[in-house]
Amino acid sequence: MSLKRQWIEDDLVEVGLDEAGRGSLWGRLYVGAVILSPEDEAYSDHGAALRQITDSKKLTPRKRAILSDWIKENAIDSAVAWADPEEIDEVNILQADMNAMHRALNYIQIPYQRILVDGDYWRPVTGEDGSVTPAITIKSGDSLSLSIAAASVLAKEAHDAWVKEQIAADATLHERWGLGSNMGYGTAAHMLGLKTWGAHPLHRRSFAPVRAVLQKPMFSDS
Repeated sequence: MSLKRQWIEDDLVEVGLDEAGRGSLWGRLYVGAVILSPEDEAYSDHGAALRQITDSKKLTPRKRAILSDWIKENAIDSAVAWADPEEIDEVNILQADMNAMHRALNYIQIPYQRILVDGDYWRPVTGEDGSVTPAITIKSGDSLSLSIAAASVLAKEAHDAWVKEQIAADATLHERWGLGSNMGYGTAAHMLGLKTWGAHPLHRRSFAPVRAVLQKPMFSDS
């Protein structure tokens, strides 16, 4: 199925938003924001690239990296933002996600008139004059909207690159919790690492599997 480049066929500039790492037990959540041109002629020589952009989870790491570079070079505008584990634990994952999405929008330089969000929840963006930017939430948006899919590619690429940077600085992150393979998600190897080694400082304390480990006296933060 072909993804829609412009969700509503009008002249409004649309920006797509999606995140990576929301379900991870460890590390940052990343958000991508992308504005693609709605004009066919803008990408007349890039049809092959456009057809390959889809939900980042469906892409190989190599193809995702290539498409991430293409998006940065050819989108009208794009940005990446994140929320650290401390913020996630303080305000909860949903609000941290919204905070990061709002930050990504703040980094966008091109004026936009409509926001497309992957999922079913959105915290409105309100201007200084009290106006609210129109927004549409789209379930499975990264498989339906080209700008949301492009945002998912940027977010996933940035998230995984950051995880790899942390592992390069501290090899025990992979040796103990398998982060080089699971990128922070709760795989069997990750859960075994938590039970064996306890939580790393960048584990999300508010997430149930991490919280359960920390309740054991030998791994308590207190």
